[in-house]
Amino acid sequence: MRVARFRWSTLGRWALYGTLSLWFGLSVTQQTGRPHPLAKRIDPTAMAIPNWRFFAPTPARHDFNVLYRDRLRNGELTPWREQEITKDRTLRQMLWHPDRRMEKALFDVASELLQSREQIQEAERIQLTVPYLAMLNFVSYQVEHHPDAVAVQFLIAQSAGHDESVEPTMLFLSEFHSLAAHPDEARREPAWATA
Repeated sequence: MRVARFRWSTLGRWALYGTLSLWFGLSVTQQTGRPHPLAKRIDPTAMAIPNWRFFAPTPARHDFNVLYRDRLRNGELTPWREQEITKDRTLRQMLWHPDRRMEKALFDVASELLQSREQIQEAERIQLTVPYLAMLNFVSYQVEHHPDAVAVQFLIAQSAGHDESVEPTMLFLSEFHSLAAHPDEARREPAWATA
């Protein structure tokens, strides 16, 4: 009786080891560009044999850079200034990183703006898209401007992140857009709303 129980427990343990090893091996092959045919046959939906590329089938290899400049009352242009989307990571950010939302939002808006540009033929209509208006809102109200600024222009560029040997590429240049004459005017209620 003891021998039979020992054999079944040993046999069950080795069966479990074999199943887990097969599962691990198929999971590893799923991560490559050419998954094993057995994995497709056993689990065509990749529910049991995970495919971690589900969330990022083509991972981002470049960073977007948002630059802006002001046009002053006298017609001069300020130098381009960069609003950093991605910043160097710290250990604390593994637990607490509230700025990540803004980084992600800017990255997504820049991506969608570039996609919209490819789909819309007329240059004037791109200014009516949500991504364009979101980026314009950001560069109008969320960044510092020169005290004499009357208009703002933004530029989306692409860089290779920390690889400084690759030159950034200009992807999108906006028109100049008027700014409020004074920063407080943007927050003040219009005259008709208080009457």
